Amino acid sequence: MAKKERSLLIYPFSFEYEELNDESLIHNLFLQIKEICAEYVFNSLSIGVSWPPLEEEELLELKKSVQYSLTAKLESDLGKKLDFTASEAYFLIDFNKNAIFLTIKPVYIYGNYCKLSRELAQTTHFCRKCGGKGCSLCNNSGLTTQESVEQLLAQVMVPLFDAKQLVFHGAGREDVDVLMLGEGRAFVAELVEPKKREVDLEKLAEKINSEFKDRISVNSLKYSNKVELVEVKNSLHDKIYSAIVTCEDVPELEKLKLNKKFAVIQKTPVRVSKRRVLKDREKEVTLLEAKPLTENEFELKLQTTHGTYVKEFISGDEERTVPSLVSLLGVKCTCKQLDVLEIL
Repeated sequence: MAKKERSLLIYPFSFEYEELNDESLIHNLFLQIKEICAEYVFNSLSIGVSWPPLEEEELLELKKSVQYSLTAKLESDLGKKLDFTASEAYFLIDFNKNAIFLTIKPVYIYGNYCKLSRELAQTTHFCRKCGGKGCSLCNNSGLTTQESVEQLLAQVMVPLFDAKQLVFHGAGREDVDVLMLGEGRAFVAELVEPKKREVDLEKLAEKINSEFKDRISVNSLKYSNKVELVEVKNSLHDKIYSAIVTCEDVPELEKLKLNKKFAVIQKTPVRVSKRRVLKDREKEVTLLEAKPLTENEFELKLQTTHGTYVKEFISGDEERTVPSLVSLLGVKCTCKQLDVLEIL
């Protein structure tokens, strides 16, 4: 996932407020905010005011006047709706720092993606040596991936929304060499500091699908929110996989009990042990179909619970997964190819 950049816009005052009365102060603030509003499309706003410590009653009244009179003028003259609970733009008028601070609410787009390339990561991977700053190891790019689902979506969506960046939030992930097929995996694209808030989502999907037809496709796009983003990231789903399994000896596929769910204990796999805590994970696996392809190779269709390491279930991972396909068949097995067929 891309590192989310700071989302706070700062506009210094173009006037000295101490020299103005309340009417001219509101007028000057209105003109400056109106100029800022010309850069961004939004329907609702809220305003806060931060002042130096005030003692005189006249200054206290001025504070109230600025906040309420300015809000009313923005509503009437610019057609913006006041919304303190879910505003699309928040203006903080800070008389301590003589500046207007603007926070623009992100645009959230929910959808499903399919990954059609075995050389495509889901999210941007930053160089572990430099943390994204750029070094000799990553050719000063800061990245170890030149393309990902996140980066491809950003190429289309960031310009259309005139946003600062896109941050990708997926409902889980698959390995780089694993395809995501069927209806795809749920995701939410967070567009940071968008200057536009609405585009035709059907045309957006068509553009993505045509430009990257051999790499990704998207469907079911809709406008979303932060609540749904959290739900997507925390969602747990069973998955159906298709694996091409290669065996050291001829496998006796009749040993496999199909359509019977059984428990599997997986110790943290060797390949992720440097970045995952060492523990046992209990998962469930159902073998759905085993179809011979050659004497030593077959296609396995299986259903697993969330977070199952399928490649390790097939190989046994040095007996760190019990039972495994190796222990069920009694022959050494490796996963030659893996696809996610469906997320349930």
